[in-house]
Amino acid sequence: MMSDDITMSDESNDNGERKRKKASNDADELREMNNMQIPYLEILQCPQCKKKLKLTTITKQSDEIEEAIIACEKGHTWQITEGIPSLVHPPINEEDQKWISEYDAMADNYDELVKQYDDWLGINAMKERENLAHFIPIEGPVKILDISIGTAANFMALANVFKDKMGRFNLHGLDLSRGMLRVSQRKAKERNMTLSLVQSNVFNIPYKKNFFDIVNHSGGINTYSDIPRAFSEMLRVVKKDGLVIVNDEGLSPKKRKTEEGKAIIEANNLFAAKPPLEHLPEKAKDVEVSYIMNDTFYQIVFRK
Repeated sequence: MMSDDITMSDESNDNGERKRKKASNDADELREMNNMQIPYLEILQCPQCKKKLKLTTITKQSDEIEEAIIACEKGHTWQITEGIPSLVHPPINEEDQKWISEYDAMADNYDELVKQYDDWLGINAMKERENLAHFIPIEGPVKILDISIGTAANFMALANVFKDKMGRFNLHGLDLSRGMLRVSQRKAKERNMTLSLVQSNVFNIPYKKNFFDIVNHSGGINTYSDIPRAFSEMLRVVKKDGLVIVNDEGLSPKKRKTEEGKAIIEANNLFAAKPPLEHLPEKAKDVEVSYIMNDTFYQIVFRK
């Protein structure tokens, strides 16, 4: 009986050791997947408690992780769908979901729809977007976050300028519209660009502080419900001396006095907006205001 007891004990120890090794191997594999397949996970944070996020479950993957669950140490879980994490907190309310659904519906045709602005305002919006290149350092790596990325038009314009030198850029984009994010994802793949995308909102950006060299936002801040908070979040995630660039509809003082300017405002009252400088955080420095797109959009640039 004693011999049998010893044998059973040895088998039990062997089974326990195998289970521990398997658990360790699974953990190592998960850590490797975190690092290799979601390389930007380490710079994201839980939008609910601001803790670190880690990959917990993979439900679908090919060359990249397509469907998965990520979680923080407090147990808040978030879904990755079609390779895009959803880090929206608080949850989208019914009113916001209505306009998000509208953007989802128009996402595939959005680039063509906005070309109507070109004829109406006498501009070439894509060429204007290429001016983002003026803010890029001459050399070295550059980390950029595009807030309300839409169809990634700003990054496509940047690629038109830098062409085969896009490897120096670490590009990130967030938007509440998954339809827009899918278009951004598709366009980036078509141009062989690496682009990390997150579904989120500007009032609770799920990135760690002091990370980006440039935070860019085009067309949207005029209608934000909490402009001071949006500016504050942009400033939080940009590094010290980094740039925040914001532009939206708003005629220059000179333009709004002209007959053309008056007609534009009458047709679309958003162009009556003025740069919301009163909402800038106290820590914003070197603030500059200019007008772009044939004097029909204001541009605010400031540093941290």
